[in-house]
Amino acid sequence: MRVLFVEGKNAEPLRALASKFRHPYRVLFSKEQDLYLLEMWGVGEQAIGEAENLEGVRAWSFVLLEEGMPGAEQ
Repeated sequence: MRVLFVEGKNAEPLRALASKFRHPYRVLFSKEQDLYLLEMWGVGEQAIGEAENLEGVRAWSFVLLEEGMPGAEQ
């Protein structure tokens, strides 16, 4: 699964991007950095391409290798 991260100073373009696709997502905010971060899961090339073409943002995509919850096996 590919995970897309898009950071920017304005949440609205991030929300607009997320609303175009049927992928789970989260929008996070750091008050200290005045920065929003969109995280979308299960994305394809179209979502990645649109994110990379947004003005004033930085975008990265990663392939999910592993996930878990420490201590959950107890």
